[in-house]
Amino acid sequence: MAFRTIIAFIRSEREAKKVIGAARLIASSSERTHIIGLYTIPSPIVYADPTGFADTTLFEAHEQRHKENSEAISALFGAEMSTGTISHEFRIVRSESSSPSAGVTQSALRADIIIAGQPDPDDPDSVNDVTDPLVMESGRPVLFVPYKTKLPEKIDRVVVAFNGKREASRAAFDSLPLLLKAESVDIVWVDPKKSNDPNVDIPGTPLSDALRRHGVNVHPHTINSNSESADKVLRRWIAENNASLFVMGAYSQSRLKEWVFGGVTSSIMADMPCLTLMSR
Repeated sequence: MAFRTIIAFIRSEREAKKVIGAARLIASSSERTHIIGLYTIPSPIVYADPTGFADTTLFEAHEQRHKENSEAISALFGAEMSTGTISHEFRIVRSESSSPSAGVTQSALRADIIIAGQPDPDDPDSVNDVTDPLVMESGRPVLFVPYKTKLPEKIDRVVVAFNGKREASRAAFDSLPLLLKAESVDIVWVDPKKSNDPNVDIPGTPLSDALRRHGVNVHPHTINSNSESADKVLRRWIAENNASLFVMGAYSQSRLKEWVFGGVTSSIMADMPCLTLMSR
């Protein structure tokens, strides 16, 4: 089992090497693996001048900027990929919204996974991008590459966050190609509800058993938060176990609730401790 068609979604030269590196890291050595470098041109936001007409120079500047960006990134992608033997191509598509991420959806329908950089506050080409469409609309797992940390040499230790909901289960199975190659996989459930199944001693065991049947070296764990937030508990577990990949279901509660009360998804999106695979 492996990811065969991988989209490396690149918004800027600053994040390009990391995103390409992550794509190559998870790519199978099989000749059937194919990496698609993808650059999206967002729709321009144009305001009318005092006379009520749109300033056409804004359109021209927008087009020129993205022409230069796409050419530079295409050249960088080609140079990076030429050092290996993995099949690859580079595409430029247009987004129907002002968010570059929204333009990935159609291409994602023909891929196994999307690789994207976490928006970097010091990168003007990614900082204002809304990454929600990648997770919510693509129908594919998304591997986010944090801007703060270095890429691991290999994905050997994985932490899977589980809360008994559909999104978490989907993420666990979407990440199977990576879990199978890992040396150790921890399924961590913070403050689990008591199971009504008399055959389940540890919450999360049924999922662990299912993954173990695939050949995953998996261990279920439950943690009492002692009133700490779930994301703090998970971050501590990731750090203490030196995990190279974190897997989680995205937005198991509504985005409005996340925005008002906070949640693990929005917290991790803002500050990623390591490579993070999200699925919904």
